[in-house]
Amino acid sequence: MPSTLGFAILAALAKGAKTGYELTAVMNRPVSYFWTARHSQIHADLQKLLTDGLVRFEAEHGPGPQGKKVYHLTSEGRAVLREWVTEPPRARTERDELVLKTFASWLADPAEMAELFRVQLALHEERIAHYEHQQASFERTPDPGEPAFGNYATLWCGLSYERHRAAWCRWMIERLDPAA
Repeated sequence: MPSTLGFAILAALAKGAKTGYELTAVMNRPVSYFWTARHSQIHADLQKLLTDGLVRFEAEHGPGPQGKKVYHLTSEGRAVLREWVTEPPRARTERDELVLKTFASWLADPAEMAELFRVQLALHEERIAHYEHQQASFERTPDPGEPAFGNYATLWCGLSYERHRAAWCRWMIERLDPAA
């Protein structure tokens, strides 16, 4: 059974063949909005997927003297991915440092905490603007059977999350700095 990162790689390859470099780029954007991985992790999981017969590669001429490997999803890989997609996700441990800091915020100067939340608010508003720009690039909402549907649905989730966090930051600022 692949790791969660392995499933992320399979999902990226389900949309089309990619080199290792292209997989890393996909993992940086858009996958990094909800799952992060370093190149070394991607390479290690890709090797496991090869060993398990879930992906294969074809060697092609590269831009320089080195060749390149173009990875493809196998029919077994597609079947494993299709089965995994509908399974309930594993329980995950929540780790949110800002929420932990908020839990202990009664110990801090309210003005300093308000500034912390102003900085966080600015970050969330920046992400909202970025996500809204991406959302505007869609001419229509893709149908669930289209590869772009997953991109749109995860973008919608990201927008909802960022809007929620921004609203929470505003609420915290109002409580910490009534003059704001």
